[in-house]
Amino acid sequence: MPVRSVNDATVSAPISAVSGRLPVVVVGAGLAGLVCASALHEVGQPVLVLERADEVGGRVRTRRHPEGFLLDRGFQVLLDAYPAARRWIDHPALRPLPFDAGVWIWSGRRLLPLVDPVRHPESIVRDVTAPLFGLDDKARLVKYALAARRADWQSAAEAGSGEMAGVTAVEALRAAGFSPAFIERFARPFWGGITLDPELRQSAGPMLFTLKMLVQGRAVLPAEGVGAMPRHLAQRLPLESLRIGVTVDDLACEGGSVRGVRVGGETIAAAAVVVATDPPEARRLTGVTSLPDASAGLGSLTVYLTGERDPRLGRRLALDGTGQLTLDHLADLSAVQPNYAPPGRRLLAATILGDALAGGDSALADRTRRGVATMLGHDLADWQVLDVVRVPFSQFAQPPGIYERRPTNTTGQAGLYLATEATVDSSYNGAILSGEAAARAVLRDQARANQRKRRR
Repeated sequence: MPVRSVNDATVSAPISAVSGRLPVVVVGAGLAGLVCASALHEVGQPVLVLERADEVGGRVRTRRHPEGFLLDRGFQVLLDAYPAARRWIDHPALRPLPFDAGVWIWSGRRLLPLVDPVRHPESIVRDVTAPLFGLDDKARLVKYALAARRADWQSAAEAGSGEMAGVTAVEALRAAGFSPAFIERFARPFWGGITLDPELRQSAGPMLFTLKMLVQGRAVLPAEGVGAMPRHLAQRLPLESLRIGVTVDDLACEGGSVRGVRVGGETIAAAAVVVATDPPEARRLTGVTSLPDASAGLGSLTVYLTGERDPRLGRRLALDGTGQLTLDHLADLSAVQPNYAPPGRRLLAATILGDALAGGDSALADRTRRGVATMLGHDLADWQVLDVVRVPFSQFAQPPGIYERRPTNTTGQAGLYLATEATVDSSYNGAILSGEAAARAVLRDQARANQRKRRR
């Protein structure tokens, strides 16, 4: 795999050990990097994690607003059935609370309910006459969900491979017999919100895998925000093995192998280097051209709104089933996890995707606020904009066939590895799987190198 050449002459300072035994240097303290570092540390390999931000988490962060609200870096949830997350994150320690197994769908006139009939059997009679789409679609959805649950996929990449490799989400739904009304009113805003693609032109893999995860578990919010997940992982590492506010400028080579990183005027020696930044930055540092660049990013904009009035959404998402509003979906975060808002206040998150992102943040926030008031049947004055969070690279695009073109955790250059969701799929689960795989690759190559030394 092609990587950018780093000549020996670029090393401006002698390579010296951080301690008596060289650490594996992990560049980036997102989920992938923290899992990789933790896996190495737990088998006795010294590690050093370098993070340029002032906290761990990468794109999975939470900040506390001065008024006491918890604001995630855009609307995010944890699917508690993610198999990789279950291995590394102590879910009870996060004190998560779940969203309800149902949604509200905005018809243009009112919010109509659609819920999981297995978890809400009392809804079956009502749903027979609900004017969203036919009962056949609802029965088909149950059958589709049960088939997904039986599948042995461990990732969206697995779900989107094999016979599904060239299939988009919308093509998969049409092939399964779902009506245009179901696709337009429910699938586009719901799975479009998960994949950041309202047109459902991305691979069917993420849609199928998230369906499996939602049938097996719940979407939850940790008590201290999604940023509690990387903070939880960081606690598995020795304090001295994590440095924040440190920017890695370049890789350092000796003898054709990556032997460390350059930070300002310092060169930090390493037994190996694992680049665990976001995909565009990893591409810049390593030169691995199969990594997504900024143009492959799918963005999102979350408008956080506050007020005192109960929106009466409960713990359910509200989807725009008309495609006419600026927002794709709306959630009352304070109803799901009361810790997200101070007493007596509400915190709503309205998310904008796709073509609707065009325009300035202020204008979009104003249009979103008006759309929220319309959807809820409230006065505009009931809701105020608390903050606007735009994330240009929330996920990377995952068109059909992408999983056959992914980079691997090894780069083709000795001593250099990747830990990024781009080696699996764009999700928390994918990031953690990549961190695990990178650690295994480092340990495997170290074992082979030690065997060669013993033979000499």
